[in-house]
Amino acid sequence: YSKGMGKAAKSGKGSLQQAEYLRQMLLAMGNDVRVVLVKLADRLHNMRTLGYMPEAKQQRIARETMEIFAPLANRLGIWQLKWELEDLSFRYLEPDAYRSIAASIDERRADREAYMDNIASELRAELHKHGLENAFITARPKHIYSIFKKMQRKQLPFNEIYDVRALRVITDTKSQCYTILGVVHNLWRPVVQEFDDYIAAPKDNFYQSLHT
Repeated sequence: YSKGMGKAAKSGKGSLQQAEYLRQMLLAMGNDVRVVLVKLADRLHNMRTLGYMPEAKQQRIARETMEIFAPLANRLGIWQLKWELEDLSFRYLEPDAYRSIAASIDERRADREAYMDNIASELRAELHKHGLENAFITARPKHIYSIFKKMQRKQLPFNEIYDVRALRVITDTKSQCYTILGVVHNLWRPVVQEFDDYIAAPKDNFYQSLHT
C-alpha cells in the first residue's frame, strides 16, 4: 500500500511539473513564438539522440515529448515536427509495436516506392488535362504512430489498414481542392467510410484538407 501511494505521489508530482512546464511554454509563446520554436527544435534533437541515455530517462523524456511537445507542434501546425516527435516517442514507449509496424512498412520498400511513383505520375498527367499544372504532388509512407493509432481505434491488424502510404496534393484554392478530389475519384473508386472533409469542418488547429 505504501509503495503504491509512493508511486501515485510521484506520478502526481510529474503531472504537476508537466502542467507547469506547459504553462511556461505557453506564456513564452505569448511574448515571442520563436522561443517555443527553439524549444521544439531542441527537443527534437534530444529525441534523435535519446538512444544514448539510460532506459528510465528514455521513458520519461519520451512520455513528456508525447504529452507536451508533439501536441504543441500540432497546435502550431508544424506537421513534420509533430510526426517525427510522435514516432520517436513511440519508439521508446512501445518498442515492440514500433518495430513490428516499421518492419511491415519497410517490406519490399523499392516495389512500394515504384508503385507510389506510378500513381503520382498518373494523377499528375490527369491534373494537367484539367489545367491544374501548379498542383504539387508528393508521395510518402504514413508515420508509424498514426498507423498504430488507427489500428487501435479500429481494432484491426496492420494488413487491414489500407492507408499506410499516401499522396499529398497541394494546390492554390479550396475550389481546386474539390476539383482535384473529383479527378481522384474518377481515376480510383473511393472507399466511402474513409472520406473526411476538413475544409468544410476544419480541425481545432485550423487544419484544412480533404482526405480520401
